[in-house]
Amino acid sequence: MNRIKALLLCAIVLSFSSLAAVAASGEPESKKSRQRADGRAVYSNNCARCHGGDGTGQTTMGQMTEAPNLTDSGWQRGKSASRMAASVANGRGQMPAFKKKLSRAEIAAAVAYVRTLKR
Repeated sequence: MNRIKALLLCAIVLSFSSLAAVAASGEPESKKSRQRADGRAVYSNNCARCHGGDGTGQTTMGQMTEAPNLTDSGWQRGKSASRMAASVANGRGQMPAFKKKLSRAEIAAAVAYVRTLKR
């Protein structure tokens, strides 16, 4: 009987250890990492032409359209994620609207990626 209790206790401890390991593994962080990786692809395919691969806007198109420097921490501080997403979806200034070309998830991923460009 004591052996059964010991095995049961061991099984319970292992179960809690496994749960703790999953919680500590950063599942939400890996989701963020995937979103940023997806966002990098969306950004490269749709935004880099004007904003540049590095986000500084130092491209011919970026200079012609006065694309903002997305790496500027002051610029980023002044923009919420929802504002950035709205700008991508609806366009802003000379920037075209992407709501018919990109899904909400793709726009959110691009915004998440742009946040990684802050210097």
